[in-house]
Amino acid sequence: MNNFSHDKPCVDHKGNIFGNIKSMCRFWHINPKTFSRRMNVYGMTLEDALTKPLKSNSRIKCIDHRGSAFPSRTAMCKYWGISRKTYEDRITHGWNLSDALTIPPGDMRMDR
Repeated sequence: MNNFSHDKPCVDHKGNIFGNIKSMCRFWHINPKTFSRRMNVYGMTLEDALTKPLKSNSRIKCIDHRGSAFPSRTAMCKYWGISRKTYEDRITHGWNLSDALTIPPGDMRMDR
């Protein structure tokens, strides 16, 4: 976890002081939710979380475990009836693609 509070002053990697995370993210042109996910879920450095270019999913096709192509991870997850957050959490914790997409949330076989 990071030491950022969304309603308290914070400092970026260059030493700039901001009134809160929202104003810092606005300065760096990044969505505060994206910033928080990058810091808390992906463990990025402060600099990377603020400055790394956003991925463009417009040309990326996502392929499931059966070889079916989807325009995005979100579309793939929707097809399989699983939330993208659940899918990403599972992949982050080492689940294989098939299990991450097909095992219902809360299935006791896969609880870790």
